[in-house]
Amino acid sequence: MVRTLFFLLALLASAFCDTLEERVASLMDAREYRAHQKLIGLLFENEREYRKGSSYDMVKVARTLEENGLLKLSLPQAQRVALTFEYSGENPLFFMKIMNDTLRNIGLSFVLTTHAALGSDGFNWQVSFVSKRVPSPVILAQRLQKRGASIEEIVREDAAHWRYRIDMSGAKIAAIPILAGEVKKIVRPVRTVWLDISHIKRLIVSELPGSHWFPDLVVYDKMLRILSIKQSDERVRYVTLALPPEAVYAKIGDRFTLENIRSGLRVAAKGER
Repeated sequence: MVRTLFFLLALLASAFCDTLEERVASLMDAREYRAHQKLIGLLFENEREYRKGSSYDMVKVARTLEENGLLKLSLPQAQRVALTFEYSGENPLFFMKIMNDTLRNIGLSFVLTTHAALGSDGFNWQVSFVSKRVPSPVILAQRLQKRGASIEEIVREDAAHWRYRIDMSGAKIAAIPILAGEVKKIVRPVRTVWLDISHIKRLIVSELPGSHWFPDLVVYDKMLRILSIKQSDERVRYVTLALPPEAVYAKIGDRFTLENIRSGLRVAAKGER
Protein backbone atom coordinates (compact mmCIF):
# COMPACT_ATOMS: atom_id res chain seq x y z
CA MET A 1 0.00 0.00 0.00
CA VAL A 2 2.80 2.43 0.91
CA ARG A 3 4.66 1.66 -2.34
CA THR A 4 1.48 2.10 -4.41
CA LEU A 5 0.78 5.45 -2.75
CA PHE A 6 4.35 6.55 -3.41
CA PHE A 7 4.02 5.66 -7.10
CA LEU A 8 0.75 7.58 -7.40
CA LEU A 9 2.23 10.63 -5.72
CA ALA A 10 5.24 10.51 -8.04
CA LEU A 11 2.98 10.33 -11.07
CA LEU A 12 0.85 13.20 -9.82
CA ALA A 13 3.96 15.23 -9.14
CA SER A 14 5.11 14.76 -12.72
CA ALA A 15 1.68 15.78 -14.01
CA PHE A 16 1.94 19.08 -12.17
CA CYS A 17 5.44 19.81 -13.51
CA ASP A 18 3.98 22.28 -16.00
CA THR A 19 7.23 23.70 -17.33
CA LEU A 20 9.77 22.00 -19.55
CA GLU A 21 12.48 22.86 -17.03
CA GLU A 22 10.65 20.94 -14.32
CA ARG A 23 10.06 17.97 -16.59
CA VAL A 24 13.75 17.82 -17.54
CA ALA A 25 14.74 18.04 -13.87
CA SER A 26 12.36 15.17 -13.03
CA LEU A 27 14.51 12.76 -15.08
CA MET A 28 17.77 13.78 -13.43
CA ASP A 29 19.52 13.58 -10.11
CA ALA A 30 19.16 16.98 -8.38
CA ARG A 31 22.91 17.45 -8.04
CA GLU A 32 23.53 16.61 -11.71
CA TYR A 33 20.80 19.01 -12.75
CA ARG A 34 22.27 21.90 -10.75
CA ALA A 35 25.76 21.18 -12.08
CA HIS A 36 24.64 21.35 -15.73
CA GLN A 37 21.82 23.85 -15.53
CA LYS A 38 23.31 26.28 -18.05
CA LEU A 39 23.87 23.54 -20.64
CA ILE A 40 20.38 22.22 -20.04
CA GLY A 41 18.98 25.70 -20.60
CA LEU A 42 20.66 25.82 -24.00
CA LEU A 43 19.61 22.29 -25.02
CA PHE A 44 15.97 22.92 -24.18
CA GLU A 45 15.78 26.54 -25.23
CA ASN A 46 13.14 25.78 -27.87
CA GLU A 47 10.30 24.59 -25.65
CA ARG A 48 7.90 24.22 -28.57
CA GLU A 49 10.11 21.46 -30.00
CA TYR A 50 9.33 19.27 -26.99
CA ARG A 51 5.62 19.92 -26.81
CA LYS A 52 3.19 17.04 -27.27
CA GLY A 53 -0.37 18.22 -27.05
CA SER A 54 -0.92 19.83 -23.67
CA SER A 55 2.13 18.13 -22.17
CA TYR A 56 5.69 17.27 -23.21
CA ASP A 57 7.25 14.48 -25.24
CA MET A 58 9.23 12.84 -22.45
CA VAL A 59 10.87 10.33 -24.79
CA LYS A 60 12.27 13.25 -26.78
CA VAL A 61 13.39 14.93 -23.56
CA ALA A 62 15.13 11.70 -22.47
CA ARG A 63 16.77 11.34 -25.91
CA THR A 64 18.27 14.84 -25.75
CA LEU A 65 19.59 14.20 -22.25
CA GLU A 66 21.03 10.83 -23.22
CA GLU A 67 22.71 12.15 -26.38
CA ASN A 68 24.44 14.82 -24.30
CA GLY A 69 25.55 12.49 -21.51
CA LEU A 70 23.10 13.93 -18.99
CA LEU A 71 20.75 10.97 -18.52
CA LYS A 72 22.50 8.93 -15.84
CA LEU A 73 21.46 5.29 -16.13
CA SER A 74 24.52 3.63 -14.58
CA LEU A 75 24.31 2.71 -10.89
CA PRO A 76 27.22 2.78 -8.42
CA GLN A 77 26.86 -0.97 -7.88
CA ALA A 78 24.62 -3.83 -8.87
CA GLN A 79 21.24 -3.42 -7.21
CA ARG A 80 17.59 -4.23 -7.76
CA VAL A 81 16.10 -2.17 -10.58
CA ALA A 82 12.32 -1.80 -10.78
CA LEU A 83 10.31 -0.84 -13.85
CA THR A 84 6.57 -0.21 -13.57
CA PHE A 85 4.35 -0.17 -16.66
CA GLU A 86 0.84 1.29 -16.67
CA TYR A 87 -1.79 0.36 -19.23
CA SER A 88 -5.30 1.80 -19.34
CA GLY A 89 -6.74 -0.67 -21.88
CA GLU A 90 -8.98 -3.67 -21.43
CA ASN A 91 -6.70 -6.62 -22.09
CA PRO A 92 -3.77 -7.19 -19.71
CA LEU A 93 -2.76 -10.42 -21.51
CA PHE A 94 -2.23 -8.57 -24.77
CA PHE A 95 -0.33 -5.85 -22.92
CA MET A 96 1.94 -8.31 -21.11
CA LYS A 97 2.69 -10.22 -24.31
CA ILE A 98 3.84 -6.99 -25.99
CA MET A 99 5.84 -5.91 -22.93
CA ASN A 100 7.47 -9.33 -22.41
CA ASP A 101 8.57 -9.42 -26.06
CA THR A 102 9.89 -5.86 -25.80
CA LEU A 103 11.84 -6.52 -22.60
CA ARG A 104 13.33 -9.64 -24.17
CA ASN A 105 14.40 -7.55 -27.16
CA ILE A 106 16.34 -5.16 -24.92
CA GLY A 107 18.12 -8.02 -23.18
CA LEU A 108 15.81 -8.59 -20.21
CA SER A 109 14.79 -12.21 -20.69
CA PHE A 110 14.50 -13.02 -17.00
CA VAL A 111 12.64 -10.53 -14.84
CA LEU A 112 10.69 -11.00 -11.62
CA THR A 113 7.11 -9.77 -11.43
CA THR A 114 6.90 -7.89 -8.14
CA HIS A 115 3.48 -6.32 -8.59
CA ALA A 116 0.50 -6.85 -10.90
CA ALA A 117 -2.87 -5.24 -10.32
CA LEU A 118 -5.97 -4.68 -12.44
CA GLY A 119 -8.20 -1.83 -11.28
CA SER A 120 -10.78 0.62 -12.56
CA ASP A 121 -7.98 2.83 -13.90
CA GLY A 122 -6.24 0.02 -15.82
CA PHE A 123 -3.44 -2.47 -15.28
CA ASN A 124 -0.14 -1.90 -13.47
CA TRP A 125 2.75 -4.32 -13.86
CA GLN A 126 6.07 -3.99 -12.08
CA VAL A 127 9.13 -6.09 -12.84
CA SER A 128 12.51 -6.11 -11.14
CA PHE A 129 16.00 -7.45 -11.80
CA VAL A 130 19.51 -6.94 -10.47
CA SER A 131 21.76 -4.79 -12.62
CA LYS A 132 24.36 -2.03 -12.60
CA ARG A 133 22.37 -0.11 -15.19
CA VAL A 134 18.80 1.02 -15.80
CA PRO A 135 17.48 0.29 -19.33
CA SER A 136 17.47 3.32 -21.60
CA PRO A 137 13.96 4.78 -21.94
CA VAL A 138 14.91 5.82 -25.46
CA ILE A 139 15.75 2.26 -26.53
CA LEU A 140 12.64 0.98 -24.77
CA ALA A 141 10.55 3.49 -26.74
CA GLN A 142 12.18 2.42 -30.01
CA ARG A 143 11.45 -1.26 -29.37
CA LEU A 144 7.85 -0.50 -28.39
CA GLN A 145 7.41 1.55 -31.53
CA LYS A 146 8.26 -1.53 -33.59
CA ARG A 147 5.23 -3.19 -31.98
CA GLY A 148 2.98 -0.19 -32.67
CA ALA A 149 3.00 0.90 -29.00
CA SER A 150 4.40 4.10 -27.50
CA ILE A 151 5.43 5.68 -24.20
CA GLU A 152 3.04 8.40 -23.03
CA GLU A 153 4.75 9.26 -19.76
CA ILE A 154 8.05 8.65 -17.95
CA VAL A 155 8.52 9.11 -14.21
CA ARG A 156 11.92 8.69 -12.56
CA GLU A 157 11.12 7.88 -8.95
CA ASP A 158 14.77 7.42 -8.06
CA ALA A 159 17.92 6.19 -9.79
CA ALA A 160 16.75 2.56 -9.87
CA HIS A 161 12.96 2.95 -10.04
CA TRP A 162 11.25 4.15 -13.23
CA ARG A 163 7.59 4.24 -14.19
CA TYR A 164 6.11 4.29 -17.70
CA ARG A 165 2.60 4.81 -19.02
CA ILE A 166 2.14 2.88 -22.28
CA ASP A 167 -0.23 3.59 -25.18
CA MET A 168 -1.21 0.28 -26.81
CA SER A 169 -3.88 1.59 -29.18
CA GLY A 170 -1.90 0.63 -32.31
CA ALA A 171 0.03 -2.32 -30.88
CA LYS A 172 0.45 -5.64 -32.69
CA ILE A 173 2.00 -8.95 -31.71
CA ALA A 174 5.29 -9.86 -33.41
CA ALA A 175 3.91 -12.60 -35.64
CA ILE A 176 4.92 -14.14 -38.96
CA PRO A 177 2.39 -13.09 -41.62
CA ILE A 178 0.98 -15.79 -43.86
CA LEU A 179 -1.35 -15.34 -46.83
CA ALA A 180 -3.64 -17.69 -48.72
CA GLY A 181 -1.66 -20.10 -50.89
CA GLU A 182 1.59 -19.64 -48.97
CA VAL A 183 3.59 -22.47 -47.41
CA LYS A 184 6.14 -21.77 -44.70
CA LYS A 185 8.61 -24.06 -42.97
CA ILE A 186 9.36 -23.63 -39.28
CA VAL A 187 12.70 -25.25 -38.44
CA ARG A 188 14.36 -25.49 -35.02
CA PRO A 189 12.09 -23.07 -33.15
CA VAL A 190 13.60 -21.85 -29.87
CA ARG A 191 10.22 -20.68 -28.57
CA THR A 192 6.59 -21.05 -29.57
CA VAL A 193 5.82 -19.61 -33.01
CA TRP A 194 3.25 -16.87 -33.58
CA LEU A 195 1.52 -16.46 -36.96
CA ASP A 196 -0.61 -13.61 -38.27
CA ILE A 197 -3.58 -15.50 -39.73
CA SER A 198 -5.87 -12.49 -40.19
CA HIS A 199 -6.14 -12.94 -43.98
CA ILE A 200 -6.80 -16.67 -44.29
CA LYS A 201 -9.66 -19.10 -43.69
CA ARG A 202 -7.82 -22.33 -43.01
CA LEU A 203 -4.46 -23.38 -41.59
CA ILE A 204 -2.80 -26.76 -42.10
CA VAL A 205 0.17 -27.62 -39.88
CA SER A 206 2.11 -30.84 -40.50
CA GLU A 207 5.32 -32.54 -39.37
CA LEU A 208 8.48 -32.39 -41.38
CA PRO A 209 10.49 -35.65 -41.52
CA GLY A 210 12.30 -36.27 -38.24
CA SER A 211 9.83 -34.42 -36.04
CA HIS A 212 7.53 -36.10 -33.54
CA TRP A 213 4.85 -33.49 -32.91
CA PHE A 214 2.43 -33.37 -30.01
CA PRO A 215 0.29 -30.39 -31.04
CA ASP A 216 -0.25 -27.33 -28.90
CA LEU A 217 -2.17 -24.88 -31.09
CA VAL A 218 -4.07 -21.83 -29.89
CA VAL A 219 -6.07 -19.40 -32.06
CA TYR A 220 -6.67 -15.86 -30.80
CA ASP A 221 -8.51 -12.72 -31.84
CA LYS A 222 -6.75 -9.34 -32.15
CA MET A 223 -6.82 -8.77 -28.38
CA LEU A 224 -5.51 -12.26 -27.58
CA ARG A 225 -8.83 -13.65 -26.49
CA ILE A 226 -8.73 -17.42 -27.07
CA LEU A 227 -10.99 -18.63 -29.86
CA SER A 228 -9.92 -22.28 -30.05
CA ILE A 229 -7.34 -24.71 -28.67
CA LYS A 230 -6.04 -27.90 -30.25
CA GLN A 231 -3.82 -30.05 -28.04
CA SER A 232 -2.85 -33.70 -28.02
CA ASP A 233 -0.86 -35.95 -25.71
CA GLU A 234 -0.35 -38.30 -28.65
CA ARG A 235 1.78 -37.78 -31.73
CA VAL A 236 -0.11 -36.14 -34.61
CA ARG A 237 1.27 -35.83 -38.13
CA TYR A 238 -0.95 -32.93 -39.27
CA VAL A 239 -3.71 -30.65 -38.04
CA THR A 240 -6.24 -28.68 -40.09
CA LEU A 241 -7.81 -25.63 -38.47
CA ALA A 242 -10.90 -23.88 -39.83
CA LEU A 243 -10.48 -20.28 -38.69
CA PRO A 244 -13.35 -18.08 -37.52
CA PRO A 245 -13.67 -14.61 -39.11
CA GLU A 246 -12.28 -12.88 -36.01
CA ALA A 247 -9.11 -15.02 -35.88
CA VAL A 248 -5.93 -12.91 -36.03
CA TYR A 249 -3.14 -14.91 -34.35
CA ALA A 250 -2.15 -18.56 -34.04
CA LYS A 251 0.42 -19.83 -31.55
CA ILE A 252 2.14 -23.09 -32.51
CA GLY A 253 4.15 -25.18 -30.09
CA ASP A 254 4.59 -28.69 -28.76
CA ARG A 255 2.66 -30.10 -25.81
CA PHE A 256 5.85 -31.27 -24.10
CA THR A 257 9.03 -29.80 -25.58
CA LEU A 258 10.09 -27.93 -28.70
CA GLU A 259 12.83 -30.54 -29.13
CA ASN A 260 10.08 -32.76 -30.56
CA ILE A 261 9.83 -30.44 -33.58
CA ARG A 262 13.47 -29.52 -34.03
CA SER A 263 13.30 -30.98 -37.56
CA GLY A 264 10.48 -28.58 -38.24
CA LEU A 265 6.85 -28.10 -39.20
CA ARG A 266 5.19 -27.19 -42.48
CA VAL A 267 2.49 -24.51 -42.35
CA ALA A 268 0.10 -24.04 -45.28
CA ALA A 269 -2.55 -21.31 -45.60
CA LYS A 270 -5.78 -21.77 -47.55
CA GLY A 271 -8.65 -19.46 -48.45
CA GLU A 272 -8.41 -15.69 -48.62
CA ARG A 273 -10.53 -13.45 -46.40
